Amino acid sequence: MRSRYIYALICTLIFAGGCSMKKEVDSMELPNTKAFQDEFTRSLLDSPKEVEEGYYLFKSDTGGYSMLWPKDAVTDGPPFYQRTKDSFEKIRFYERNEEKNYRYSFSTTYSTYGESAIESSLGILSDSVSYNGDYELIETEKTRIRFAKLEEPLIHSTAYFFFGYITSKESEKGLEYIYTSQCLEKSLSNCNIDVEKEEKKALSYMKTVQFNLNE
Repeated sequence: MRSRYIYALICTLIFAGGCSMKKEVDSMELPNTKAFQDEFTRSLLDSPKEVEEGYYLFKSDTGGYSMLWPKDAVTDGPPFYQRTKDSFEKIRFYERNEEKNYRYSFSTTYSTYGESAIESSLGILSDSVSYNGDYELIETEKTRIRFAKLEEPLIHSTAYFFFGYITSKESEKGLEYIYTSQCLEKSLSNCNIDVEKEEKKALSYMKTVQFNLNE
């Protein structure tokens, strides 16, 4: 009981509005996935029911957007989760598997600027991943995605970055999305990063982001 009290107090102090667990999550038996076995991560998720195989739904408490969350991805809480009322939210989360020798990393940043500040938003995104190239414009029914990719040699592996800035066609909302795929150790025989497959996965994540209309 004391640990729950301290957890709730921290949420209230840091997030200006709290991060209380969704009611449906409280009332149902928790699935044996990393996302729901981690206390902070499950406090962010809408329901323990998968909306697609292997994915839960993350509905932002900003009220601005929703996106898919891999069932074995977790976030460590502050400073990896930050929110300022309804106008800003940044989440860094990851999926790591030692046995299968991979790590997938995600970084998303939500703001209420959208198309009105697209050039500065792309500049910030490019600087964050040290990218100097152009972006491909991809359109869905309700969003525009400026998308790019790069790879970065590391000591023990190569990191493949797939990143984009997603804007709503219906409101001034935007989401920076960075997806990184890498082997934990490239010298091992099970280092099997399929770059084309990972790019398709990254685009799928970005295309399934949904922005809510302002009430």
